[in-house]
Amino acid sequence: MTALVDAGGAAEVLARHREVTVLCHIRPDADALGSSAGLARALRSRGVTVHHSFDPGIVPDALRVIPGTEHVIPLGEVPLHRGLVVTLDCASADRAGDWTPLADAATEVLVVDHHGSNPGFGSHLLLDPGAASTASLVLDILDAGRYEIDADVATSLYAGLVTDTGSFRWGGPGSHDTARRLLAAGAESIDLGFALLDAHPFSWLPVLGGLLASVRLEASAVGGRGAVWLHVPHAVIATAEEADVESIVSHLQGVREAHVAVLLKEFRPGEWAVSLRSRGGAVDVSAVAAALGGGGHPAAAGCTMRGGLGDVSARLRDLLG
Repeated sequence: MTALVDAGGAAEVLARHREVTVLCHIRPDADALGSSAGLARALRSRGVTVHHSFDPGIVPDALRVIPGTEHVIPLGEVPLHRGLVVTLDCASADRAGDWTPLADAATEVLVVDHHGSNPGFGSHLLLDPGAASTASLVLDILDAGRYEIDADVATSLYAGLVTDTGSFRWGGPGSHDTARRLLAAGAESIDLGFALLDAHPFSWLPVLGGLLASVRLEASAVGGRGAVWLHVPHAVIATAEEADVESIVSHLQGVREAHVAVLLKEFRPGEWAVSLRSRGGAVDVSAVAAALGGGGHPAAAGCTMRGGLGDVSARLRDLLG
């Protein structure tokens, strides 16, 4: 049975434990790693033993700018203990990877998330689809528990906030209030923003140019709203930084003639990580992702699919309408 909690209730769960495993999702983004790093540091400031990890536990180079990620350990090195496991930004239990032994050993599992597609799991659940980021929810929890928000905690949480709001293009007035709080607490934004939002190696530019040359526009798709498609083959994935590949979606969602962007990334032969974007949420892409075992938000969602490119694309077209 999963008990629903607010920020105060989540802080009470944290206060019951002196050993905590903090997990975020596989192939983490800045919100997953930033929210988990910020929480881990705040807990350590109270003398709590913290194991910060994800499956498998190799921090992408582009995200090492986030304070606290240097303490991440591989999931296989996290000891089993009877304390608390916290999952952050995991829209479903399987998004945390192979963590079942940790969950079985723990006395409580606290889930903190902002994905509306989350079905609910763990012993306690803080779920707020209206939150701009999971990092925003962590800040609420830390405020409720009267934890110190130092500059490193603030910077880690800011990393999640700025990326999940698309540099504050969405997220509402609350996201700006949260940013003000974090910046006032000492969050570093200039170098962090460059590393997370702009930085690429020069060698990526010709690769990007070749990929963009293969973009397809289907103006009549999605009920006439239009869709733009791009697939990244495994040969490129195998030699490119994951953050560079994922950044392609920002080019796709800027196409005026399309309300929906579809980025297909072949992370293993025949296995595709799908990123879906919808301008202004005109099309609920989270419903499409959920139908394929994934999840997310109405304007940004994802899933994993298996099969040939033609079959995967056809299935997506059917669901998008």
